[in-house]
Amino acid sequence: MPKPDPAQTLVGAISLNTLAPGESVYAACAHSSFKTLAWGLAGVDGKISLEKSEFETDAEFAGRRGKLEDALNGIGLIVVCQPLEDNEDAPFRYDAEREMFVGSFSGHQNVWRDVRKTGSYVSRTRMGVRATVTSSVDIEYDIDMGSALRDRERKCLKSDYISYSYEVPAPRSGAPALKANGYLAFVGRIVSPFVDVSDSPGSPTLDDPHDVYERTITVYFAPNLVTVVGPVVQPWECKLAD
Repeated sequence: MPKPDPAQTLVGAISLNTLAPGESVYAACAHSSFKTLAWGLAGVDGKISLEKSEFETDAEFAGRRGKLEDALNGIGLIVVCQPLEDNEDAPFRYDAEREMFVGSFSGHQNVWRDVRKTGSYVSRTRMGVRATVTSSVDIEYDIDMGSALRDRERKCLKSDYISYSYEVPAPRSGAPALKANGYLAFVGRIVSPFVDVSDSPGSPTLDDPHDVYERTITVYFAPNLVTVVGPVVQPWECKLAD
């Protein structure tokens, strides 16, 4: 079988995570796959990485960067969606007394995680002590909104420089369904430097005989909108773009 073309794979990944004209954010979240987007960008990392030439002015480099950003976002706005149910990266707790959800998230957060066990092996320390080590691969798919989120911060978000918090009014009758089926969604654009892939080998010890090889794929993103959406309601939104 021929290998998939990385550029075509990326086009498909972007399309899968794009908010179509007239489509609700909830519907876009239902078909989105941040993992697919991250792998698509990682597959063309060498072709989309930008480095300013010493013979290039700041304006020329900014123009070249802008053209590449426009090309990657040419189909439409991208959605990145976090489920609200039991999500440690996007806590969403209900205050029954006030009939209000209190949510929070960070500018750099994990969106998806894969853990694959790869077996076990017997290792020996320098002192000759034998130990059975279990091995696995942990792949983290992160989003980094960094300065883009800080630059666009609005009163609808409260910030402590580490995390952002918000409140969503919700009657008790509908609150459980919203949390069980809803999303915290970020709508915006992929921005330079687009993607970063980092690897960290495991360091098993006698006290912790687990060899965990970690790979982190980080996608850089500038949100125009942060919103909470459910199957039939969109009870809160925060517009960030000017």
